[in-house]
Amino acid sequence: MKRFSAILLSVTMVFTMMLTGCGQKETGSTDDSAPDSASTSAPADEKLVELKFYMMNSPVNDFDRVMKKANEIIGKEINAKLDLILVDSSTYAEKMNLMINSGDDWDLSFTANWGGINFFENATKGAYADLTDLLTKYAPETYSRIPEGLWEGVKVNGKIYGLVNYQQWGTAKRDGFKFRSDLVDETGFDWKAVKDKTAIDALDKIGPFLGDALAKHREMIGFETSSIESLFASNPLLWNMEAVGDTSIPGWINLDNQDKVINQFETEDFAKYTEIMRDWFLKGYVRKDGATVKDTSPDRKAAKFVAEKTGSWPDGIEYPGNPDASNMSMTKSAGNAPAVTVSTSRTMIPAGAASTAAIAINSESKHIEKALQLVELLNTNDDLYKLITLGEEGVDYNYDENGKFTMVEGKYNFNFNEWQIGQSYSPNFNRTNYDKNKDGEIQRETQKIIYEADKTAEISPVTGFVFDSTPVKTQLANCSAVTTEMIPALSSGSVDPAKVLPEFLKRLKAAGVDDIIKEKQTQYDAWRTNK
Repeated sequence: MKRFSAILLSVTMVFTMMLTGCGQKETGSTDDSAPDSASTSAPADEKLVELKFYMMNSPVNDFDRVMKKANEIIGKEINAKLDLILVDSSTYAEKMNLMINSGDDWDLSFTANWGGINFFENATKGAYADLTDLLTKYAPETYSRIPEGLWEGVKVNGKIYGLVNYQQWGTAKRDGFKFRSDLVDETGFDWKAVKDKTAIDALDKIGPFLGDALAKHREMIGFETSSIESLFASNPLLWNMEAVGDTSIPGWINLDNQDKVINQFETEDFAKYTEIMRDWFLKGYVRKDGATVKDTSPDRKAAKFVAEKTGSWPDGIEYPGNPDASNMSMTKSAGNAPAVTVSTSRTMIPAGAASTAAIAINSESKHIEKALQLVELLNTNDDLYKLITLGEEGVDYNYDENGKFTMVEGKYNFNFNEWQIGQSYSPNFNRTNYDKNKDGEIQRETQKIIYEADKTAEISPVTGFVFDSTPVKTQLANCSAVTTEMIPALSSGSVDPAKVLPEFLKRLKAAGVDDIIKEKQTQYDAWRTNK
């Protein structure tokens, strides 16, 4: 699956996509040295360095067992101890921003341009370490493996403040939809007709399919909704738009009119989208608690969804048989939810691709160089990365007689969050749970195609632009409060848009959204002039 499809997000994977669980957990113990080819032995008398690394995740069974083994590797290689701290996805952004503002002790953290994590804002105010001159010395492979243009996406004022978690599914993005193929066959749905349609036209075609499928399978859920992920607000490319600055902040451009910054929530597409979701809500196609539910991973793992948004490509029309796209999200191991995928958007490396998933190092950390060595080790030591993200072979997962990867129920499970701690991409495509059969071979081949496409794909017109929110800081806080409160309800169909959408737009106006749009336009114009 392409980009966070097993997760965001599914994009948007996700991402989705892809925020899970609850609770917080701590572990670890490690060591010192730059990884693999860049490895250098630590002085014999060097004191073991303890590194605190925060990320989003649900509680993980047997976490201490696996981290103990991981730290044996880390300790031997770089003389450091890793305390990997797992924080509930619903509170992660709030917790990290509070820690940053309070000057709390931490060394590394997962960072992003979505979900309130505020990569650019935190980088601009100096919370993250400037890595520009340190990368090639302490993390040379981490730097060289990634298409050069992606580093522009984690720069602020020409300086690098994040380590891109480059994934094996690449960064060139194409959004679309995924459907349960058994239900497609059962209902006769013409899923291929969704190809290259606008988002609204695609949703209009998908609606009747959901109704037909749910009429026969009332225990299922038609389409995924949650308070964390909005099909509109979290996925500008699906709507032929691109965010100017962080995705969550009002102010996007239409890719067919790249000169003008607009309020995306005032567009006809957003109005029609809310009407469609309201219709689906009333017909029972989506969860009734979609405006408040935070974690939809149990529904994914239980194969509850008839359809979902995906970022997977090549899709099922262009590359039939692609195992990455052959199952609904988070069901590959169980094998109980066969799928087909179809793409609807253009193919583009979004401006936020690099900062969609990255690692930041605390500018106040006493161990910045050692933290970089840890990232390099995670990105180049395949055994370490697979241990943390998959567990131990023969204990936590197996390959059956057909070479199919299978997780052991009740054992270690990293909840598909491998994209937060490093790069799953490597030149030999050997850092993920490929099946040891023909499907696995096809998967590697498709990902080679994707990696090559990353080198030539259309690049977002706003790549490299960083919005300085200082002049409209108050308006941003006010608008954020409004969107946080009202977008989940409008996106899940929980409220009548005929009544609530005008109120939403009115409250945004009162909160100062026009000031934000004007300031973005001014900075965007100046940036384009000086490019």
